[in-house]
Amino acid sequence: MFSSDSDSERATSIEDYQSTCANFILDISRDYKDWVDRYDLKEDESAMRKNTIDFIVNNTNTWMVKYGDTIKKVDIIMNDGVNKMAENTAGYPFNFVVSVNGGKRYIDHQVGIVALRINAIPREGRGVRIGSYSKDNLFQISTNAEVSFNVSKESLNKSDILEDYVTLDASKCRVGDLISITVLVEEVEGDYVAESRGLTTLILIK
Repeated sequence: MFSSDSDSERATSIEDYQSTCANFILDISRDYKDWVDRYDLKEDESAMRKNTIDFIVNNTNTWMVKYGDTIKKVDIIMNDGVNKMAENTAGYPFNFVVSVNGGKRYIDHQVGIVALRINAIPREGRGVRIGSYSKDNLFQISTNAEVSFNVSKESLNKSDILEDYVTLDASKCRVGDLISITVLVEEVEGDYVAESRGLTTLILIK
């Protein structure tokens, strides 16, 4: 993951830092497109993944200008974009969607409880569950505010279909705060994890 500490120290203004990070996003997007080429996908699938990367670049850089009014917020948006590009480059071998009131990936929401709907359907002969993002964290959450989460224990157990909610308590947030959350879902065959994929959502409190 890109560390912005040295770049933020060199930046002379928030606009300067936004520009530095926007250039970084554009540069790294080329690397992800190169990885797409290495997968030797069908032409339409390759084009779709590259077009999605371009969409992520545009949205990430737009959000940095519109909502990145502090170094921390710019970092949240930038790293969210990097996560999304990596996820899109890898693709999703099983059906997996995270939505908030029908919206996906980029969300605006009022102060309060944010309910992320998690839907996943594994391939035949496999189960599915929410997995841990890392040894110490169930989810990867990056925010400039105080946020907590709640998830049912049933979602952490293997099932035929995953349909549940992860709720974020954003009641202590203020308008303009940002939350980026990555939910990881595992496709399980027998007692082993066959595949795992993350899906990152960026939330603006309005």
